[in-house]
Amino acid sequence: MTLRFRFTALAIVMLAAVPASAQQAATQKAFCPTFGWAEGLVKNFQQPNSPFPVNDTKPNPNDPTKPIPDCNFHMWSYEAFVWATAMNKLNVPRFMTLPTEEDLLSPTQLLAGTEHPRTLQLAARSIVGHDLPGFTEGAGAFVQADGNVLVAPNGYPVYTSVHMNPTYFATARKNLIATGDYQKGDPNDTFPLGAAVFKATWLRLAPGEEPPANAFVTQAQVPVLTVQRSATSITILPVPNKFVSAKVALVGLHVVGVTVNHPEFLWGTFEHKLNTPQVPDNTFSASGSSSTGYTFYKANTSYGQANIAVLPPLLTFNTATQRFSPTTNAVLENQTGGENQTDGPANVQSVTTQGQTYLAKTKPPQSVFANYYLVGTVWMLPNTYNLKSDQSSAVGSVTLANTTAETFEQYPSNADMGKVKNCFMCHNASSYSFQSPPPAQLKNRLIAISHTLSVGTDYAVPNMVSGNVRMLFFPGQ
Repeated sequence: MTLRFRFTALAIVMLAAVPASAQQAATQKAFCPTFGWAEGLVKNFQQPNSPFPVNDTKPNPNDPTKPIPDCNFHMWSYEAFVWATAMNKLNVPRFMTLPTEEDLLSPTQLLAGTEHPRTLQLAARSIVGHDLPGFTEGAGAFVQADGNVLVAPNGYPVYTSVHMNPTYFATARKNLIATGDYQKGDPNDTFPLGAAVFKATWLRLAPGEEPPANAFVTQAQVPVLTVQRSATSITILPVPNKFVSAKVALVGLHVVGVTVNHPEFLWGTFEHKLNTPQVPDNTFSASGSSSTGYTFYKANTSYGQANIAVLPPLLTFNTATQRFSPTTNAVLENQTGGENQTDGPANVQSVTTQGQTYLAKTKPPQSVFANYYLVGTVWMLPNTYNLKSDQSSAVGSVTLANTTAETFEQYPSNADMGKVKNCFMCHNASSYSFQSPPPAQLKNRLIAISHTLSVGTDYAVPNMVSGNVRMLFFPGQ
């Protein structure tokens, strides 16, 4: 159902009239984060029965037109991170017990949508449609949303997995393209308050290889990849239903959730502290470099040689070793995602510092998550998300990216909102209407902000990487 919020008409008119760049300026002199916030992280969000945070964006009932401070949005991101990474008695983070994309098409409805122990299967999206012979669907992929591959120094691709809480799952399942329910839905339907989804990125480790220092490590089922060749193309893709067990390290996590007055979701992202160099916002230069080496960056590599996507045939794959070449150098082009609010970058870093300090005081292995930092958070003005919203509607970290999930889709400046790249560039009401047929263009819906609705269809990003081969013919051949 479409969310209905208790928010006065006057407040909506006033907020809509205030430019995004100035919306929160009046409240920036307050402490960030608020006094006592970090001390409450464990008690409020790390317990087995802790509710998912939704109230950081709730207006003050005594002053409902007062803008929500910029800091609150980043506090929410950290709270969502603490909630998602809270470990159970088996030392499994909460997000790994949540439903996955695979569960959306499971015939076992009651169990599929609940929190319970799950095998982390970084599986293959199917190359055939739902209900067709040979269909399989898994919880992860080895390509990023733009269809490119981040190749780690060990030659393995960085994998992703998607996990959703039961509130999100229930709504997504009722709006799947594969079942025809998306096509029949109301354009103005949105996800309900408290719906949340998490996208994790994983570095596969070779046998005996040490993970990045102080990263969370677990066991996963990873797909075996193969190569298909034709006269005009080379495609690298998973072998259906064929997996091997491997250790993987968590290197990134998106936290995404609906809060009060924000049906567009708040979008925050976290990275492991050793992933890549982090360039202060709006200062990125291709001639820059870092003398320090990182997990995905070789020391002294020019930034002009980083964040470069490679496709076959230049991208090669060894089916025996399951490794790619060449490897990718990566750099975070905007340290706080181009945060464009007054004191925005300082707010992000202050929230991170206090959050990490208190997570570090928790008992191992829970304390491992103190080694991840908040890049930033992006959102829209309250209750303004509509059928035409896109990345230019963003507020906060308007060039937000995670180097392990959006390596090749970064923009170095937030000065021109017509050119910025952020989550709303792909996640908006037109997610399924921009394609050139086939598949057919579907109607715009607010709920299309979720890409999980495309599971089992041609609207999902194919879990494969392809490149064209130019065949040369010579006399006598």
